[in-house]
Amino acid sequence: MTENVVKTEAEWKTLLTSEQFHIMREKGTERAFTGQYAKHHDHGVYRCAGCAQDLFYSKAKFESGTGWPSFTAPVAPENVLSLSDGSGIINIVARTEVLCSSCGAHLGHVFSDGPEPTGLRYCINSAALQFAAIVDDRTKLAQASAGKTEKAIFAGGCFWCMEAPFEKLPGVISVVSGYTGGIKKNPSYEEVSSGGTGHTEAIEITFDPDTISYEKLLNVFWMNIDPTVADRQFVDVGYQYRAAVFYLDDAQKRLAEASREKLQKSGRFTQPIVTEIRQASVFYPAEEYHQDYYKKNRYVINTIAMDQEGINFWTVSGVKTANNCDRPFTYSVCNHYVVALKDGW
Repeated sequence: MTENVVKTEAEWKTLLTSEQFHIMREKGTERAFTGQYAKHHDHGVYRCAGCAQDLFYSKAKFESGTGWPSFTAPVAPENVLSLSDGSGIINIVARTEVLCSSCGAHLGHVFSDGPEPTGLRYCINSAALQFAAIVDDRTKLAQASAGKTEKAIFAGGCFWCMEAPFEKLPGVISVVSGYTGGIKKNPSYEEVSSGGTGHTEAIEITFDPDTISYEKLLNVFWMNIDPTVADRQFVDVGYQYRAAVFYLDDAQKRLAEASREKLQKSGRFTQPIVTEIRQASVFYPAEEYHQDYYKKNRYVINTIAMDQEGINFWTVSGVKTANNCDRPFTYSVCNHYVVALKDGW
């Protein structure tokens, strides 16, 4: 799904480097053979450096010899726009400009001299891209068999309120609050809260897959959000508080999509489930004072029940509400799981 990202020129200048702004907003071109992705061959997806929309998979990349990253096709036709710009040499050969369909960023041009099966060559500026690696299933299994840990990234509104439900689970090694999904490098809490970075408050969970499965973590995630609303959770409003599953590999993507579909078909909610499931990007840990915030502010979390699927239900005793958290504390920390109870979980 393509979402329109609209920003002022001043906002783009804050988010992008000077080179990125020149290329993406002023339709410039980087010098051949100078971009970081010209000779890049890792497995993953190339995203828009302006809005993080998926643009090209690495499997569509090929060596064109031109000095710019070249692709045979985008991730999906609707993810890019093509526009004749009439900027060919002395206007004899018309060129077709390629733009991100989400934020309108200039990416490069597309030509009809590419290899099969499309016959197209999407010639893209490296500066207009950001790369997200994809760990394949074989690597994942090898890591698990070697006793290595795995990670999961979830967004469920205020990250203060997402740590506790996971930290008490056997097999969870750590839960870190942070920011992800945007384009600003090393964002601060104030920048993310303002809504201008594209980042979302999220948590990164490190867990032992031999003790707890990714499916169990998904179950707990659904129990602690309202999956029927977009760009908000409870009283926290804005894109930075949206609910999302950020998958780290194809296996996590399949499990997350199956979990969401199962929840939708369960009839527990009368409204459609709109929680995003998208490829993870760089996760930036939040400032230290945000970590274990509920512990530092005397939140006492107790597990009160566990259903047949191992989903944990949470309550709060002896709560001292945080000065900066404006969620109601009627039933649980930050009011998480109220919707789940209301809908008969």
